[in-house]
Amino acid sequence: MEKEVNCLNSKVILGYVKEHNNGDYSSLLKNLHPEIDALPDPERFLIDPNNWISCTVASKLYERARMILKDELAAYKIAKYAVEKTKLGYAQRIIAKGFWSYKTGLKHVQKLNDKWNRNKRVELVEIKRNGAILKLHWNSQMDVSKDLCLMNQGTYTFLPLIWGGRPLDLKEKCCYFNDAPYCEYHLKWPFRNRLYEIFSRFHTSKSLLIDTITEMEEDKKLIEEKYEEVNRLNLELNYKIKQLLAIHETGKAILSVLNLEQLLTVIMKILSNVCQIHRAIIMLVNENEEVLEYIHGTGFDGKVPEAVTNYKVSLNRLSNILVRVTNTGQSEYVPEVKNSSLRKENIMLTLSKPTSAYVVPLITRSKVIGVIATDAVDGKGVPKETRETLEVFAPQIAIAIENARLYRKLQEQMKELKQSHALLSRSQKFSFLGNLAARLAHEIKNPMTAIGTFIQMIPQKYHDEEFRENFHNIAMEETSRINNLITELLDLVKKRESNFELNNLHDLIDKMILLVSPQSNAKKIEVSRRFDPNIGQVWMDSEKIKEVVLNLLSNAVEFTPEGGKIEFVTTHCIEKGKPATICIEIKDNGTGIPQSMIDNVFDPYFTTKHRSSMHNGTGLGLFIAYQNMQDHNGSIEVKSKVNEGSVFTLTLPVDKPKLSLQKD
Repeated sequence: MEKEVNCLNSKVILGYVKEHNNGDYSSLLKNLHPEIDALPDPERFLIDPNNWISCTVASKLYERARMILKDELAAYKIAKYAVEKTKLGYAQRIIAKGFWSYKTGLKHVQKLNDKWNRNKRVELVEIKRNGAILKLHWNSQMDVSKDLCLMNQGTYTFLPLIWGGRPLDLKEKCCYFNDAPYCEYHLKWPFRNRLYEIFSRFHTSKSLLIDTITEMEEDKKLIEEKYEEVNRLNLELNYKIKQLLAIHETGKAILSVLNLEQLLTVIMKILSNVCQIHRAIIMLVNENEEVLEYIHGTGFDGKVPEAVTNYKVSLNRLSNILVRVTNTGQSEYVPEVKNSSLRKENIMLTLSKPTSAYVVPLITRSKVIGVIATDAVDGKGVPKETRETLEVFAPQIAIAIENARLYRKLQEQMKELKQSHALLSRSQKFSFLGNLAARLAHEIKNPMTAIGTFIQMIPQKYHDEEFRENFHNIAMEETSRINNLITELLDLVKKRESNFELNNLHDLIDKMILLVSPQSNAKKIEVSRRFDPNIGQVWMDSEKIKEVVLNLLSNAVEFTPEGGKIEFVTTHCIEKGKPATICIEIKDNGTGIPQSMIDNVFDPYFTTKHRSSMHNGTGLGLFIAYQNMQDHNGSIEVKSKVNEGSVFTLTLPVDKPKLSLQKD
């Protein structure tokens, strides 16, 4: 609200209407302005000369006074009333009496105007011995009205009464409120001789001193009242600051403390510091048992009594105040327990013997999850400040409790999940060991059976040179097969610790291509390279990467038809928000992998191959390659289409893998 008119103006309006309307001026105060309407005591604000209001509010007050009194000249008469009966305050009165004459007063008319109004500029056009001309230039940006003009006419007319003079003769020649550019007042007063002016000035000085002392005494009382009010407001402000700090601390507790018991202890401590609660308990709804049960308490002498900690009450017992608040979601205050309808035999009342009690619902997400109750043991009851504080804190307490309960439930679920995971992992291990045993038995049994058969036949065919030669070749091949199987098994169960060093990736790939060149050349397979020149030294365990590349390259050669093609592609991948990586693609145009099998190719002992000149198809090669890439904090992926070929993609981080990732 703008400060345009001093509240001394509104004070005289209220006083005048009260005096001329049988003491009733209530209709003046309704719906004046949102700021005034929101005040606990609007009248007190409007009669305080230290306050200011807008022209809009002042105009409303004059208009309402005119309508209540049914007098079109009400504003003019209010001005006379102000001069005759209203105390202006000693500072303003000194100014007014100090002028002591018409001419002196009019020469300072702008100063007088500025004391109580900021809505116009007063121009003294002409002044004579017994007359003057004034022009009032109204501020067009303000909501001024004709009533303000009438009030000014009355003020100028009767202002001389302050120093014992006679009213002026005032005529308005033109009016701003009748489309003139300003209001023009012509003033006249009677001639006075010099002796009268001297006597008047002497009398005015004496009267001024008496009035000043009187006004100072009254203003002293006003200052004392203001001091008391300021002191009260300071106390309220300090309380609000403590309340806000407590809300802040509660908010921090909600975010940082997730243990329910610890959280409730923190919250209760905060509440105790803010509103000095004597004793309080928190009861929460147990939906499974359909009861309200004790969860936390404070303020008891020593340990909380067992009867309190075990206290439960059915949600159907509506006569119980705790249950009633839970069901209605509305707070209840019992100022006198002794004369209330509360059941005095209730264990909570017999143990604590409160004189009054206050219960607040804990509501979150439109649902009552419990209540917080506090009491008083003296005759003063639960203070209003305590009740207001609990109302403010209850929603935050509810949120904090709900978060803690959800966290506890999540912990329980995580514990169950870990147990389930452990059982699943154990089951998978047993399944793996079962498969391993079955496959080992199968893979070892077949060659051993063949060797055993030939050994049994040696006595009969010892002299058969062809038999001995064939037996020797087959026995050596099967023995080699068993040896390879055991070697891969040892590689699987005895993982070597990674040793990361900077090495040239492209040189490593070239060496692996050279290593399998006899097989690739025999099948007339073209092995091409498309290397990214920006890739230089790469952090890696060379032996493990060799094993990965050799395994994938050997598989590609085996499954690529004669005259086919294998391609190596390396790229330096940089994506916004992600760590830089090195990508290696190994493409072939071989037989491909069926979609029904592609999700299992990295599983141990899963194979799509059988015995061949290069591999025996144990199903451990890709599984070991997968493990090696994980040791590098990298990945291996495959895309394939039957009769079109496969693409294996290796991803290596540019940065050196952390130590924790280097160990199994």
